[in-house]
Amino acid sequence: MRIVAVDYRTARWTIAPTGAARGVRERSAAQLGVRDESGAIGLGEAAPLPGMSIDQVVDAERAFRDLAGRLPLVLDTPGHASAIADRITPAPAARFAIETALLAAFAQRARTSVASLLCTMPQAELDSAVVVDDEYEALVAVGSGARCLKIKVTDDLARVRAIAAAVPATRLRIDVNRGWSREVAVANIAALADLPIDYIEEPCRDAHELLATPLALRIALDESLVELGPDELSRALASPQLAAIVLKPTLLGGFARCLELAALAHRHGVAPIVSHTLEGPIGLAACHELARAVGADVPVGLGRPLR
Repeated sequence: MRIVAVDYRTARWTIAPTGAARGVRERSAAQLGVRDESGAIGLGEAAPLPGMSIDQVVDAERAFRDLAGRLPLVLDTPGHASAIADRITPAPAARFAIETALLAAFAQRARTSVASLLCTMPQAELDSAVVVDDEYEALVAVGSGARCLKIKVTDDLARVRAIAAAVPATRLRIDVNRGWSREVAVANIAALADLPIDYIEEPCRDAHELLATPLALRIALDESLVELGPDELSRALASPQLAAIVLKPTLLGGFARCLELAALAHRHGVAPIVSHTLEGPIGLAACHELARAVGADVPVGLGRPLR
């Protein structure tokens, strides 16, 4: 197929600063559209998350202009989408948007899904952890069928215990977003060890270094994945104390990089959990396709807040 047209725009929207979006009130994105000579259309979205992403919306806009300047573009295989993104930009969110748009156009022309382009048998249904802030939201989520809840935590361990007491048969995931010091992390992990917690996500800065320390609960790496070199990543994956890696294509640079990390995780018995960075509908839909391609027998991280 030949991509013959490219268009893009900037979008902004407000969000409720609760649950997964705690502390975030607005998001912005550069949205990309491509079209091939047959009329097949693909959409992509670059929505860098301030404070976490290493790139910005202006980087995506620059990349989309460069993409438009290289028309026409030939895609003979789905793998060419990643190769084109590689040539255009190193910016992770822009790479994700370009891959998404090109793959979506390829899938539309082939009358299939993006997930089916990436693997032979994508997962049909996804079970997702639901982000909750209190006992009421936990009860509502579990009453609606959730079997795993995610709680954003700072210093309020009592809130975790209250939620756990309200839904005692439900598995929990705790996301600290690097909010503890290393010493506090070790102490707090020990203090929560009696609860049904699958893992503590990013308990502190340089969380991978905790994997050399005896811990009462296993941990997960999220934004650390952007920073780890190959040797550090290999050591982390080999640790029995690493429960999961959280794959956010906006941060990591798209489908190809996330699929590579997922394969490494599977080889080490570590769960690859596809998640989002509060993207809009285009980016979130792409995250779902990635999660279907990765496959999982554990809940993914694509649950939206209940509001």
